Amino acid sequence: MSADTIVTGAAGFVGRHLVERLVAEGWEVTAFCREGDRVDLLPDVRIAMGDLGDAESLDKAFAGTEDPVVFHLAGNTTTWSRNRVAQFRDNVDGTQGVIEAAERAGARRLVATSSISAYGYQPGVRLREDSSTNVARMGDNYGKSKWAAEQLVKAASRSGRLSSVILNPVNILGAYDSANWSQQLILPIYESGLRVVPPGSATWISVHDVVAAQIAAAQAPLEGENVILGGTEATFLEVVQTIARLLDKPVPERATSRAFLGLAFLATELKSAATGTEPELSLAKYRRATGNLVVDDTKARTGLGLGRTPLVDILAETINWLREVGLLRPTAGTR
Repeated sequence: MSADTIVTGAAGFVGRHLVERLVAEGWEVTAFCREGDRVDLLPDVRIAMGDLGDAESLDKAFAGTEDPVVFHLAGNTTTWSRNRVAQFRDNVDGTQGVIEAAERAGARRLVATSSISAYGYQPGVRLREDSSTNVARMGDNYGKSKWAAEQLVKAASRSGRLSSVILNPVNILGAYDSANWSQQLILPIYESGLRVVPPGSATWISVHDVVAAQIAAAQAPLEGENVILGGTEATFLEVVQTIARLLDKPVPERATSRAFLGLAFLATELKSAATGTEPELSLAKYRRATGNLVVDDTKARTGLGLGRTPLVDILAETINWLREVGLLRPTAGTR
């Protein structure tokens, strides 16, 4: 399948991969980006600059497209509760703006990339698409905003105004990630060893598997439905040990205790309250580090052909890219 398509958040970690894959498959891509985005890193596509809250800029992006597929990836991923107002504006109001622009343009489908966080905080519960969410009681602001945005997408689908699919990926790893897991795990291990090894576990997915699922969702026989994108289940200790081996760094033998991590969380919260700055360990990060995120991704595997890239391969790709762009200096004997 190839067609006109609009990609929001096109210059981001996942968006950049998606744009590259779409171009390789012959799609006519319009990359919707904000001022300051590294559009120079994107392939030769039409660039539309604007803001999700600006209907005029969205309409200009859609202008000239014919029955486009919309991949909505743009979002605010902060975990600090003080940013809740801006986060809801970006994730909820922004999604409404995309929906309305897509409807005006006669889009054939909206593929909205949400997050597993929309299901709230349910450690150890194997989440399925029909699982109840506890995000209102136990979720962080990011999860709440993603859940609220999903309701807008579903409402548009139910009304018949816009065909849609909602994807809920787990923790995404891969090249082009210079901020998320690279900053939290890989770079600290490379520079000085990770002082705190989270005691929890999670599910991890390759960005390439996410992108393949996004493209498959553009024509899948689904309507207004959630699809959880799962991957490999592994403890943080296993992930950290794998990274350390790939970097030829000392391999930790055990995770940090939950009690110690709890004290670290309280300390950073007190510091944040005193200084007014974002805490290094927010409540959302603490819960992620000590929780146990597991999912049932049968629907994605049967309906979207979701693949499962081995964890070591995902981490090796990420590390190799960090070396290529100079964030990790090549050393003798590295793999």
